Amino acid sequence: MTKFIELQTSDETGSKTELISVASIGRAYESPQNTSKSIVELNYQSIHDAPVFLEVDMAYERLRSLLLSI
Repeated sequence: MTKFIELQTSDETGSKTELISVASIGRAYESPQNTSKSIVELNYQSIHDAPVFLEVDMAYERLRSLLLSI
């Protein structure tokens, strides 16, 4: 059974909720610029063969505990 997680992201135009398959999450780590945000690396690549990253509006420890509970 595929599990999904809702992750809140934001940019200069506003914030939105992304629905991400847990199986597609490669790595998660703390954002070097902002400790209240995390970086999530996805297991697939963009059309330009570049890795796909999301900057998530959640502290790393909270995101980590959320992913471990799934």
